[in-house]
Amino acid sequence: MIFPTSHLPNAWKPVVLQAIRALAPTGGEVRFVQVVSWISNQPGFPGWDSWGSMTKRGQSYPKGQRAVTLAAGKLKAEGTIRCPRRGYYALCASAMDASVVAPAAPEAPTPVQTPTEPVKAPVARPVRLNIVVQDGVQFTPESNAVNSEAYIAADAGLRRMAAEQTRCFGAWSSRSEQCRECPLAGLCQQAGMVDFAEVAAALDAATVAEIATAEARVAQPAVSDEVPVPDTTTTPAGGVAVPFTCPCHGCGKDIPSGSMATFRDAADGGGVFHTECTP
Repeated sequence: MIFPTSHLPNAWKPVVLQAIRALAPTGGEVRFVQVVSWISNQPGFPGWDSWGSMTKRGQSYPKGQRAVTLAAGKLKAEGTIRCPRRGYYALCASAMDASVVAPAAPEAPTPVQTPTEPVKAPVARPVRLNIVVQDGVQFTPESNAVNSEAYIAADAGLRRMAAEQTRCFGAWSSRSEQCRECPLAGLCQQAGMVDFAEVAAALDAATVAEIATAEARVAQPAVSDEVPVPDTTTTPAGGVAVPFTCPCHGCGKDIPSGSMATFRDAADGGGVFHTECTP
């Protein structure tokens, strides 16, 4: 590449145009730093100091790079390139190579092959019914999801071996695509309903036992926590021994400690009496 001998913008227009064509020949965006880097990497580049320097914003700036900016501005004014945004350049359609701009020839359409076999109509998904009856849930399995007559007629060991060969190990699910195509689906459905029935029976037994326990507790007589209080309004026959000396309410004389005495409630003319003074 022949580099300009001056920093005049017109002398740098061919170099800038060649850089943009090399970096984005189809009209893509190219940054200013990419143009500067492409020029710096060309064989025979003498260095940016060859065109001198200038002061820009208080710092030294190569005049050659300033010439690149001005040359890009002249190319934009001429309609050769465009600036999509600040610091970005792109070729205009008129400046692209003919080999790049020309569209590729359209490919010949692929002939449509007529299928030799008739197209199969979509198969409707079978209908399943879960009917609630008095004794629980009555399950009606899919009519066409089960081809298990041979497995039903065989013994339980054969059915278990067949189920163990599947990836689900008998865990049937109504949302599984594999279960819809499995010939053992009916057996898994029935086994699932049996499991549900066993769980429901266990829950029912626990509920019945809890109800029976509660009823037994209600049937038992209530136990009172009250302690019977002895009747202290009357004196036992023969009287009682007084623990200390006290006056007789009949004669007024003292009743010695340890002597036999009687007493009556205050509502019945109460007090302590000699046995012979008892009214």
